[in-house]
Amino acid sequence: EDTLARLTAIFEQRSIPYALMGGLAVAAWGAPRATEDVDLLAGTGQSDEFDRALRAASFSVEWRRGGPDDPIPLLLRLRTPGGPEIDVVCATRAWEREIIGRAVRLRLPQALEIPVVAVEDLIILKLMAGGPGDLADVTDLLERAGPLPELEKRAAARGVLELLRQVRAATGR
Repeated sequence: EDTLARLTAIFEQRSIPYALMGGLAVAAWGAPRATEDVDLLAGTGQSDEFDRALRAASFSVEWRRGGPDDPIPLLLRLRTPGGPEIDVVCATRAWEREIIGRAVRLRLPQALEIPVVAVEDLIILKLMAGGPGDLADVTDLLERAGPLPELEKRAAARGVLELLRQVRAATGR
């Protein structure tokens, strides 16, 4: 995807760590998923220079700040004419930066090779989101993944261990 390649080039030129998450990451890990939007986690914040670079690459830029209890304190929404909507969740917490650090470089169907959130972390993020589609993704990922020795520990750290156990019990995974 040309749009994603343009964005990741901007991140890489600025040494901004990032990783693909969401539906495209689920697909990258082998679970077929129809999705148009792009979701990224990135170690960045709002800056004029970053905004200028994004606008120069034909992105429309919208920053959204959440409240103190919001699970996403800072979101960057990007659009391009005819391109997918891109949501960049800004990694404001240490555990989010750790997720980026554990990302694995994978080749997407579009031949772009980028960091993708590790499968254990993707399962945790999907459990935290908790919607029906997210839980279906968890089931698909659990079916395709091999042993995940860190999964229960990471689920416990993020407060979703019980939900993980419920999904596993319901699906036999």
